[in-house]
Amino acid sequence: MWKVERGFQDRLPIPLSLSEVVGLLMTRDLLGIPGANPFAPSIVSVVQKIRSLLTPRALELVDRMRAVVGVHSPAAKLQQRAHDHVPAIQSALAARRSLWIRYYSMSRDAESERQVDPYHLTYFNGGLYLVGYCHQRRAVRIFAVERIRALETLDGTFTIPADFDARDYLKNSWGLIRGDLVTVTAVFSKLVAPYVRERLWHPSQEIRELPGGRLQLTLKIADTLEVRRWLRGFGADAEVLTPPALREALRREAEKLATLLTPARKPSARVGASAKRPRAAAAAR
Repeated sequence: MWKVERGFQDRLPIPLSLSEVVGLLMTRDLLGIPGANPFAPSIVSVVQKIRSLLTPRALELVDRMRAVVGVHSPAAKLQQRAHDHVPAIQSALAARRSLWIRYYSMSRDAESERQVDPYHLTYFNGGLYLVGYCHQRRAVRIFAVERIRALETLDGTFTIPADFDARDYLKNSWGLIRGDLVTVTAVFSKLVAPYVRERLWHPSQEIRELPGGRLQLTLKIADTLEVRRWLRGFGADAEVLTPPALREALRREAEKLATLLTPARKPSARVGASAKRPRAAAAAR
């Protein structure tokens, strides 16, 4: 049995409250995953430096709290390539220097060379993304940093347009895919409604309670590809009402999935039973 002594944090070289200790631990465990976060080495280094300033009693508290407070973050992106590029991107952002990149497009399964003026670096859903002006497309684009195959800092500098705001640019996206605003309405079953109700999925969301414990969620988002993937994860517990194109896309995907899961051969139990007959016949001979 242990407790934090009164005035404990005031006696530390770096005064830390219990909640700050917990926050420190969770930050390390959430963002310090080797290979899954491009900032992991820096975060681990910062935590180690802070630990070196703490007293033995403070370290004991930190270690004890780690045993009872943790973070579970599955399916993080593998970020080894991103980690290699982060220092150069950060320097280019600070100095307003343009970048040459060789970028892999997953949708086209091809690489292309681009000149990009980096505007903003954002961490989203386990991945690191660079927002910048693409000279080839003559428009602002979003690049997944782990898909940058090669990168060089150019001599040329640039100025970010005065009317560009990264938060405003990204706010309508469900994830990081942009497009025209679309209103998506879906009804969730009683089984998953509590899970949907307790979270903020998007700043635009509107929730309406329906009879029988069901829930209706309305979103105004840019593009529907990422939200379609999200809705698909609920299976038959989510019914899309609008837009019709999204409803139809999910219907086609459900039909395709049903076809893929249709048994192509007899159940394994029957296969096993039939496999025994030849051996039995051979033994009889």
